[in-house]
Amino acid sequence: MNSQTFFVPKSTGTLTDTLLAYGAATVLEQFIRQHSPNANVSLSDQGSFFVIESDEGIEEEWLTDPTQQPVRYVVSGEKYMRPERFPDAAARSVDDAWETLRQFNELREQLQTQKVSGNELEQRLLDRKPAPDWTVVTYLGDYRMQAQAIHNGLIEQWMAADIEFPGLNMGTLLELTKEPGADWDAIAAEWKGAVKESDFKDTVTASQLFNPHMGKGQNRTKANKLALGNEKVFWLPELLKVAGLWAAAAPTKIANADMRKTYVLAPQHMQMSDHRKVFADFRDRLRNESAIKQDIVAATLYAQALLEQSVENDEVDIFDDGPLSNVVNGMHVVTYQLLSANSYTMMNLAFLGLPDWMPHIVTSDDALEFIDVLEEHRERIRAIDEERSEGYTLLQRYRDFLSGNDLPTFFTFLAGYSSYLISELDRSHFYVKPFTETNLRRLIAMTEQNLSEIVEADGFRNIAYAIRMSTLIPLYLGRNKSRFDVRYGLGQDLMRKAQYPDDFAQALAEFMQSYNDETMRVHERTKGKARRKLITTGDIEEIIDLIDEHGSKTVCNLLVAFGYARDPREQTEEEASDDPPADNT
Repeated sequence: MNSQTFFVPKSTGTLTDTLLAYGAATVLEQFIRQHSPNANVSLSDQGSFFVIESDEGIEEEWLTDPTQQPVRYVVSGEKYMRPERFPDAAARSVDDAWETLRQFNELREQLQTQKVSGNELEQRLLDRKPAPDWTVVTYLGDYRMQAQAIHNGLIEQWMAADIEFPGLNMGTLLELTKEPGADWDAIAAEWKGAVKESDFKDTVTASQLFNPHMGKGQNRTKANKLALGNEKVFWLPELLKVAGLWAAAAPTKIANADMRKTYVLAPQHMQMSDHRKVFADFRDRLRNESAIKQDIVAATLYAQALLEQSVENDEVDIFDDGPLSNVVNGMHVVTYQLLSANSYTMMNLAFLGLPDWMPHIVTSDDALEFIDVLEEHRERIRAIDEERSEGYTLLQRYRDFLSGNDLPTFFTFLAGYSSYLISELDRSHFYVKPFTETNLRRLIAMTEQNLSEIVEADGFRNIAYAIRMSTLIPLYLGRNKSRFDVRYGLGQDLMRKAQYPDDFAQALAEFMQSYNDETMRVHERTKGKARRKLITTGDIEEIIDLIDEHGSKTVCNLLVAFGYARDPREQTEEEASDDPPADNT
């Protein structure tokens, strides 16, 4: 049997196009697999349109066969029930979804009270976990989103029209997607003409869940006049957007705010079967966070889920020896604000890039290293307090880095994080942790290989060690136990001087001289009990050479990054095994 290709145009440039593409791919795959269960369907972005490819073509005689229910009804209470005509239709209950979640959270609290944690906790909760798409059920069932009736009505119309006019729905879908330039208005008119003797309506109200760019009042498909009422659109694409929402949207609620954010995955090229597994895992692990943190967690968590699935299934070749963006482009983000008691209003549409840091994902080891970096970054981000102004600014900077994959922006974030980290450690908030040297090196090797020469140089590493021993280590030991002073603001002072090489070299020299003086003085006073390595003239010469070659700003960025990083087991001043070298500076 021949393969077949379908096309979905990008008519809005927003997440609406993506929902439409995922929905078309879902419905087409479902129909093809009714007749060829092992068929493979993929979805890819080709610039001005999406392409759906199936390795099994649709036979004309299939079109008269009844189709499956495209997605499930969302029922709740007595207001939203299965339609009388389809009492046995597949459905998800909003009330049951909330009850399952309540019982799950209750059990988790009980087990945690009993000191059950880690893998044991996860295993004992496994059978009680809500289905990964419970957030979609409750999202559609939230009356303030004003979508449940439209959603259910679209499903009912598909099922009813499929009975009265066999093959019409699927035939219309095939016409819509048969070529990139298909005339959708003309095809809609043909559908309307085919059912004109029936009670079927050819248009429905455009819901903001599926069309956030068409807010109530002033937005039209064609900007040729203002509309005071809700926009009416051809019903079949809306049904596809409904299917797309179930397939590729992750709704969240922002913690401590009357706000929602919904993330819609933007594909590059992916098999639909692989997508379903990865996205279910992603949804299952996504939790509500504060506004900026939610974006960061969503992007890093999806990237990790995709990498883990590729390792688990031994399918790292899905990246085609390239980066993450060979598979997925990022995420559309729509933000809703509760501006009245009865309705959310769309406030913002944005696009969030994924962490595309590793240029060549070739082996499982590559994927596992990438996962380690992502896990560490997400852990550090989650510990930042977004309610504090400095925390909010830090998260903004990190999100800019994440979405743009711009390493200098990450260094700007790290400079601020160094100050934030010292402040938190000084308050004994040890849940705020430094980044590790190991994963910083990995990130640099992924993104800027030419900088590896700097971070591997002995002089650089020794001076970064000196910064660490003057900032992080005394705070971890405790100011009452450490024999060395904490140099507050050291990273910020160095960054201020980094613009000009001479000023930076002078500031660095002053720190190194002061560090060596204190090291020798404390070593003498404690009779060798408190020890740390001295900076040598060789270290100084090497760092000056690096400044001449790479620039003061680059070297300073890296020194601050690595100076305020550490690996889990690092010698403290009392544990250093070697006496300080001779003072030959």
